[in-house]
Amino acid sequence: MAAAAPSGLPATGGNNKLTNVEAQRIMSILTEMLSKLDLISRVPPLQLPDADALRETLGADVLQLLEEQLTLEQQYEWVSGSSPGDAPAGAEMPDFETLDDELRHSTRVVCRLLKEAPGIVTQLNSVGKQVPTEGTVSASMRRILTTFNELKEQTYVRLCTSVEEEKAKGDWFAEVSAREERASQQLRQLQKEIRGEKAERDKDVSQRDELLRKLQGELDGIQNTTLAQIAQIEAEAKAQEDGDRAAFVGRETGLRAELAKLTADLAAKRKENKDSEDNLRKKKVKNESEVEQWISKYDADVGDKDSELGALKAVYADEQKEMARLEAYFAQVAVERGAQLEVERKLAAVRAREEAQQQALELAAIYMQRIWRGRQARRGLEKARSGKGGKGGKAGKAGKKKK
Repeated sequence: MAAAAPSGLPATGGNNKLTNVEAQRIMSILTEMLSKLDLISRVPPLQLPDADALRETLGADVLQLLEEQLTLEQQYEWVSGSSPGDAPAGAEMPDFETLDDELRHSTRVVCRLLKEAPGIVTQLNSVGKQVPTEGTVSASMRRILTTFNELKEQTYVRLCTSVEEEKAKGDWFAEVSAREERASQQLRQLQKEIRGEKAERDKDVSQRDELLRKLQGELDGIQNTTLAQIAQIEAEAKAQEDGDRAAFVGRETGLRAELAKLTADLAAKRKENKDSEDNLRKKKVKNESEVEQWISKYDADVGDKDSELGALKAVYADEQKEMARLEAYFAQVAVERGAQLEVERKLAAVRAREEAQQQALELAAIYMQRIWRGRQARRGLEKARSGKGGKGGKAGKAGKKKK
């Protein structure tokens, strides 16, 4: 990797340029650091998988170094405050600077040990596989290794890039940054507008809530007023009903007196009608003879009218067609007239209900009078029919004797 570095390298500051040897030295340092990080990541974080197995496999000296490293890591986390709840109660912790120096020194020793004896990493992994989730690289360490590896690759690309390419990339990054800045400004403006719209909406909602509370108060007042009006209307209706009942009783008394008078008039009319019936019977006999003459005349006229009927049927067929056309026309007119009449009917119905309320008592009296007169008239007709049958029999016998 270092041998592939070009001789023309970009400047690191001012007019100085890195030489090929310096570039290879930088890449060598980065590669060595990545290798050390990879080695130190193989050490189980904060807890060894199996101390007895490691003691037999690695030896007491190596295990002691690893245990010291783990102890310093735990103390560093407790002191730095990343996990204060895990610190043992009453434990005396060194100050942060001392602990930081000790951890740095211990890390260098462990890295040097792992680099000189790579078999230790293999043995740690073989022992760690026996315990789930232990002896493997942690997620945070994997992210560090990935990030550092990307940093190394970007450094290599940077060292391999010429001045012209670097300038072109700089211009491109400047353009992208300008676009992002404009987008950020637009985003901030939109967020500002959104906050304004939200404030206006909240204000509108509060106004509508206030209006809703006001309308609810008005609705409660209207309901209370309506209940009072309903009670008043019921009292007025009851008083009017009592007055109507008293008027009905007085009207009934007057009608009964009128009924007695009409009964006397009916008796007089009955006698008058009986005399009129006798005269009508005589006229009936005369009319029967005239009817027979008219029947014979009718038979003669029917023959003449039959011929006229044939001609009229033809005319009638033509008139039927014309009537069908006119019916279709007048049906349309009737629909339009019906709509107008419906409006007039509704208005008339309103007026009729008002007039019906005023004429209810008068119609009741009239209906009672009509019922009574009809009943008396039917009784008189039934009696007259029964008397008519008897008289007819006597009249027939008298006619035979005359013959």
